[in-house]
Amino acid sequence: MKRGLLLSEFLTIVNDQKNDQDRFNLLKNEPSPIVSRVLRMHFHPNITWLLPEGTPPYKKVSDQPMGYEKTTLEREYRRLYIFFDPGLKLPQMKRESLFIDMLEGLHYTEAEVLIAAKDRKLDIMYPNIKEDLVRLAFPDMLPPKVEDSVKKKRSRKKKVKENV
Repeated sequence: MKRGLLLSEFLTIVNDQKNDQDRFNLLKNEPSPIVSRVLRMHFHPNITWLLPEGTPPYKKVSDQPMGYEKTTLEREYRRLYIFFDPGLKLPQMKRESLFIDMLEGLHYTEAEVLIAAKDRKLDIMYPNIKEDLVRLAFPDMLPPKVEDSVKKKRSRKKKVKENV
């Protein structure tokens, strides 16, 4: 992301590209860790958010211009583990309160991105950013698809039968 560009702006730019190759190039060449981290939190099947589904009751300031927010997801990404690490002994009320505080410090568009990632609805906000595209751009980020591992097992069995 260019310096000063919010994650929501970057994802909009990626989503609005005319083809998957251009989207892939933008994602693949993005050095900011927040892009892959948020996409991982959305698409990874083993990540379970320890927050209730839906939009929490936070103060959304929609008339605030970009650049005047207290913080950005770029600055906050190191703290995101708080919301899905079950080993972290944190009372649920405190976890939810920290999430609301984070949302209130973000520009409302970034808060919406984070809520959509939490609820696994990021692909609804950005319909052209699909799991297959993310897998290509970040090949080691997600575990193999179940159907891919089933195909591999079947092909191994066929090879064994052919060799016998």
